[in-house]
Amino acid sequence: MIRIGFLLNHDAAHQVQHCIPTAYELARRHPEVSIVIISTTEAEAEAVAGIAADYPDASCQVEIAEPPGYASLFDKVTGHALLAKRFGVLWRHRDLFRSLDALVVPDKTSLVLKSWLGADCPLMINTFHGAGDRKGGYQGVAGFDYHLLPGRKYEERMLEEGLVDADRYTVAGYVKFDCIRNTPRPKLFSNDRPTVLYAPHFNPKLSSWYGWGESILDYFAQSTEYNLIFAPHVLLYRRSWHISTEGGLPRRTPPIPDAARQAENILVDPGSIASIDMTYTRAADIYLGDVSSLVYEFLIEPRPCLFFNRSKADWRDNENFCFWSTGEVLDSPDELSAALARAQSDPMHYREEQERAFAEAFDLNDTPSSVRAADAIMEFLVTKGGLSA
Repeated sequence: MIRIGFLLNHDAAHQVQHCIPTAYELARRHPEVSIVIISTTEAEAEAVAGIAADYPDASCQVEIAEPPGYASLFDKVTGHALLAKRFGVLWRHRDLFRSLDALVVPDKTSLVLKSWLGADCPLMINTFHGAGDRKGGYQGVAGFDYHLLPGRKYEERMLEEGLVDADRYTVAGYVKFDCIRNTPRPKLFSNDRPTVLYAPHFNPKLSSWYGWGESILDYFAQSTEYNLIFAPHVLLYRRSWHISTEGGLPRRTPPIPDAARQAENILVDPGSIASIDMTYTRAADIYLGDVSSLVYEFLIEPRPCLFFNRSKADWRDNENFCFWSTGEVLDSPDELSAALARAQSDPMHYREEQERAFAEAFDLNDTPSSVRAADAIMEFLVTKGGLSA
C-alpha cells in the first residue's frame, strides 16, 4: 500500500489550506492509499479539523508530532527566530518519515530529511504556500522530487532558472481557493465606511511595519473616513525577533499601539484563523501592504491596492516585485491620505493589470485545484516513482 504523508511543521497554521484539501481529495479518490496528516501544533490540528469537516466521505490518519522539549525551550528563549522547533520535529520523528513513500510539504525546511535519511527518505513533493514573487520563495526548492505550482508564472521562472525538470512538476492551481465558502462577503464593521486591510510582512528589511507602522495605525485611529483591519502576516507576532533573508541585523517585533487596539474603527488581529482563511481579504475594499503575497489572494476580486516601499527597492521591471504593478507604490506614510483618495475616486484604475497578474499567478479552471494536485501526485508516484497504486 502506498503511504503518503502531509507534513505541517511551522509556528502557525498559515500553510494548512495550501495542502490539506489535497490530502482529503487523495483519500476520497484513492481509498486504497494510506494518507497520514502530520501536525506539529494545536493551531495546525484545529485548522485541519475544519477542512476535514468538508470531506465526510474521506478518511485520513491524523498524527501529532510533538517537538522535543529542548527545541521548544530554545525557541522560547530565542523568540522562535532560529527554527529549533521545526528541525527538532524532523529529527525526533525520523522513523515516522522513513515509513512513508512520499512526503508532501509546503515548507522547504523538510528537505533536510534527504541528508538525514539518505536512501530511506520518502519522495519529497513541494506544494508551495502562497504565490509570492520574491526570490526567497524560489531559493532552495531544487531539491524536491516534484512540485505543484499555482500558475504559469512560477512554471516559467523555475524552468528559466533551472530549478525544475520538465517532467517533475504540474501546474495545479491554487488549492487554498478550494476552501472559500460560498457565503456573503463578511461585514466586520457596523458602519458603511470603506474598509482597508493593512497586512504588513514580517521581513524586517522590507516590511512597512518597522519604523512606519505606528504612524500608519495612528492615521487610521484618527480617521473618520475609513475602517481598518490590521492583520499582519501571521508570523509577525509569533516571533519576538525577525531576521531578513535579504540581509541586515535582526529586529525586535514592534508592539501594537494601545490607541489602535482601542479605536472603534480598527480591528486588530495579530494571528487568528480569520487572518489566514481569507476572511479579511474578502471583507476589505482596499488592500494596503508591502511585500506579502497575500495581495494575490485579495485580487480574486479586483479592488484598489496600495504598497509601501520602505526599503526604497528598485522595483520597476523587477520580477521580484511583479505584484507592485497592481496598485500605487508609496515611498512614505505621508502619501497615504492622498493615495487612499485616489483609490476611492478611481477604484478600477489598475483593473487590467490586476486581472493580468492574477491570471499569470493562478491557473484556475472548472476542476478544483486540490483535485488536480491529488491526481498529479498519484500519477507522479506511479509513473516516475515506480510505486504501485
